[in-house]
Amino acid sequence: MLPFDANKKQSKQKHGRYSEFQAIVLAGYGHRLYPLSEDNNLPKALLPLANKPMLYYVLDWLERAGIFDVLVITEANGEYKIGHYLKNDYEGKLKPNLEVVREDVGTADVLRIFSEKIKSDFIVMSCDLVFDLVPHRLLDYHRTHDPTFTALYFEPNKSEGGGGSSSSYKDDKDPKQFVGVDTNKSRIVYVASSADLDEEFSLRMSLLWKFPCIDIHTNLQDAHLYIFKRWVIDLIVQRKAISSVREHLVPLLIKCQYQKKLLDSEGINKLAATYENYQKTAIQYSASWNDDDKNSPVRCQIFIYKTGFCGRGNTIYKYCDLNRHTTKIHIDPRVSPSAEINSKAQVGSDSLVGDDTKIDERTSIKRSTIGTHCAIGKNVKISNSILMDNIVIEDNVKLDGCVVCNGAKIMEKSQLKDCEVGGGYVVVSETQAKNEQLVEFRDLD
Repeated sequence: MLPFDANKKQSKQKHGRYSEFQAIVLAGYGHRLYPLSEDNNLPKALLPLANKPMLYYVLDWLERAGIFDVLVITEANGEYKIGHYLKNDYEGKLKPNLEVVREDVGTADVLRIFSEKIKSDFIVMSCDLVFDLVPHRLLDYHRTHDPTFTALYFEPNKSEGGGGSSSSYKDDKDPKQFVGVDTNKSRIVYVASSADLDEEFSLRMSLLWKFPCIDIHTNLQDAHLYIFKRWVIDLIVQRKAISSVREHLVPLLIKCQYQKKLLDSEGINKLAATYENYQKTAIQYSASWNDDDKNSPVRCQIFIYKTGFCGRGNTIYKYCDLNRHTTKIHIDPRVSPSAEINSKAQVGSDSLVGDDTKIDERTSIKRSTIGTHCAIGKNVKISNSILMDNIVIEDNVKLDGCVVCNGAKIMEKSQLKDCEVGGGYVVVSETQAKNEQLVEFRDLD
């Protein structure tokens, strides 16, 4: 049983369960996923992976973790569609509350806006995270060390090749990240991006005195999943300059581990002291208890996931990579019983076909995901592609490495390679395109 602290309120759900953690799922609109996340298609959280929305995988992980107090936060553009999904189409046991941000703000700003709704220690995660980490491996790790926060990092998975557009790959490489980890306690003690370093890589002496044994990793990626102490919300509320979780909050807390002046100047000593008794009770029975930890109000832990799949779908290339993975491990019928497949058509065992989709004769589908209510004509060749819902593909079309959004129509004899076709867009007959984004012109005024 957890020790009770009057300052730490546990939230109670309608079904009578008390939540040790609250989960805040950030379901932003995903501007790096243009044109997939345009208004005439879907918000990022609902983009399909193996014909299920991204958000499904996050909620499924939280359900398996036993976390039932879930807040999904989206932008105004995604309010109606995400709300409709949670109310009508989501089949899990969770009952997430949906909140809407009416302005373009950072991730920490979002937490500040909804700070009064966060009553306990909390998990912040993005809606585009897909991973096969057993939930209690991460949660028990956090419970054992009881730090200020635990951050999940992972080693990028090697591309399996094939499937999905590569036209955006040239813009997909993020700046190299430098992640410093204390080898004795698995503390994260340094984070920096190569884009932010004006000169050569260097470390402060105060850091080295505090943590003399550090491994610097350049192959780790931030999964954007953090488990925070409740008092961190109070820090965000007090410090309006903290706008981003990854760019402002996390680096600040990491520096507080070895820069004592920051503890006083940011008021962190007082905030952490509010929960001091709870921390000491939890830590004194763990392996991490020692004299150094006893006097450290801020401790930042890192969990590095190396043994399974982990990835984010925050760019088109990465989204396609996630779709390849989820399609590969899909366990439901790979071709929906309601789909109509002509006997002379070929659908590879590495592909999925959704409900009520029709595929005509002499058509070949390889390494692709086909959504629901699609109509695919004769002699069509589709490989390494993602087709969403309500799409029409006329005869003699060839698609390779493409992503086609909801309601699009590709007319006869068109050949597209490594293209993204926007929602509702009509590709005229005999179009030949490579590495292009085919979208409707919209007057932004």
